[in-house]
Amino acid sequence: MKNYLNELTDSILKLVAVDSVENTPEAGAPFGKGTVEALEQALSLMKSWGFKVKNLDGYCGWAEIGEGEPFGILGHLDVMPVGKGWTKNPWGEIVDGVIYGRGVMDDKGPMLAAMYAVKALLDEGLTPKKRIRFIFGLNEESGWKCIEHYNEVDVMPETGISPDADFPVINCEKGILHLTVTLPYSGKLNMAAGSRPNVVPNECEVSSDTAEFADFCLTRGLKKISDNRFMVSGVSAHAATPWLGDNAAVKALKLFGACDEELASLSKRLDGIYGEGAGVNLTDEVSGKLTFNVGVLKVENGKAAVTVDMRYPVTFTAEHIVSLLEKTFPEAEISVLNVQKPLYVDKNDPLVVSLLAAYNKATGQNAEPITIGGGTYARALKHGVAFGPEFPGSVSTIHQPDERASVEELGKALEIYYEAFKTILF
Repeated sequence: MKNYLNELTDSILKLVAVDSVENTPEAGAPFGKGTVEALEQALSLMKSWGFKVKNLDGYCGWAEIGEGEPFGILGHLDVMPVGKGWTKNPWGEIVDGVIYGRGVMDDKGPMLAAMYAVKALLDEGLTPKKRIRFIFGLNEESGWKCIEHYNEVDVMPETGISPDADFPVINCEKGILHLTVTLPYSGKLNMAAGSRPNVVPNECEVSSDTAEFADFCLTRGLKKISDNRFMVSGVSAHAATPWLGDNAAVKALKLFGACDEELASLSKRLDGIYGEGAGVNLTDEVSGKLTFNVGVLKVENGKAAVTVDMRYPVTFTAEHIVSLLEKTFPEAEISVLNVQKPLYVDKNDPLVVSLLAAYNKATGQNAEPITIGGGTYARALKHGVAFGPEFPGSVSTIHQPDERASVEELGKALEIYYEAFKTILF
């Protein structure tokens, strides 16, 4: 597989070089021209391998080969904003056997690994026993409108995988709930943190025109931006794993809550990465604890608006969680932005068993399926699971500065996909 790994590495660098952060809509590019450029690059590559390809109005696209029952391999080519704090080129470079760049792990690199695994099997002269369809979404990070459009104009395979999470195999994905809590605020501070709910914000800007504000900030060692503007710093992470980050918005509310009763009340109710302060610290045996991330904070013009990302256990509902929050925030307006219902496939399901066997064969392990808080396109399938690419124990860098993957790990992922597809698809 060495030759394929070299080709895979080159293809990742080329695709990562395309800035496919969602941007201004254009004709034929509802999520910005960069997303369509990434799609066309992927489709062009697969067309050169003999796949049929189709661009679905700039929302998404597919490439397929084979006949019979369809099997979907779903991933996305849009990426999160780059943000600050990078020490390597965010548009792709290799340093000491590690590929850096936005999308290397989420999700351009993994989709390409799955693509090259299928190519390797085709190059051996094997004939697919199913109709293999790769589906490339362009709006996964901010709404899934790509999947909505796909379902409007085409037929989704019932069975498949999404290489957009972790190994060994994920048979359970928590529900996802994004909502905004807006409260009245009569204080004199302004705050701004984050741009998307599914990221732990690493900075929170705080400003005020009061005389004592600057002294308060300076005595607490905050970074000064200008005379009346200071920065509270944290550590970014994916909202599904908030314990890996340090939420700058939550830190700022706690800090300034010491001199502002309204912020102190808000801080208390937003405290805890498992929703303890908000009264939504739910858990079940199947999928574990709810996680709670303050992704966006805006305090200005007499209002405090907090946008939260929650990953909730599979035995609960979004409606139940909203009802609990209404009790915690009786004075607030709560607006639900997005709900994705949980996914659960029994660990003894043949698809799960086959994927797990391929992983264990390639790694020599005896692993079991796992649960994640992340949400993948596997939810778009009636019978689907997430499969790779992150390995147990590896440091996750998705949605963070210096997003990266080692060439060695990509090679192992390529081998696992090869083994899995050989069993399931050929």
